[in-house]
Amino acid sequence: MQSDLAEQRFQEIYRAHQRQILAYFLRRTDATSARDGASETFLTAWRRIDDLPAGDSALPWLYGVSRKVLANQRRGRDRYAALGQKLNHVGSQDEPSPEVVVLRRAEDKEMLDAVARLRPADQEVLRLTVWEELPHAQVGEVIGTSAHAVTQRLHRITKQLARELQTTGRHRRAGGGDPR
Repeated sequence: MQSDLAEQRFQEIYRAHQRQILAYFLRRTDATSARDGASETFLTAWRRIDDLPAGDSALPWLYGVSRKVLANQRRGRDRYAALGQKLNHVGSQDEPSPEVVVLRRAEDKEMLDAVARLRPADQEVLRLTVWEELPHAQVGEVIGTSAHAVTQRLHRITKQLARELQTTGRHRRAGGGDPR
């Protein structure tokens, strides 16, 4: 692609999707890492501008890149923490996630705990659907499956969450907690 056209296309894509990509990272990591991740995502988009799909397919493609960037950030953090443990012989404590900081009510904590017990792949499907508000077809593009498979997974995930919440709700009420 000619450099002027490539630059114009990149600027259009950046303006259209930069807030969504930054929000994707902010929901999953701290603010500094979120800005770094969003920047790295758009750097990849610039480098691969000829591979970037046009139209409505651009955002799922960017989310796919963002997932990989986030995974790389987490692996880097994990390696850094492991090195710190070796050097200091002291375990590092994880910072609470944004969800834990913001959502303090018992019901919200129960839901977050139930979601955290899901497989990481199921958590991502749920987040892309609920937080990013992507249609099932676009979630499928991001994770590399069909819209029908996403629908089936979401059905299974929500049934699993409902069972867990029903069980934990009974335990809480039996234990004398707030019945609300």
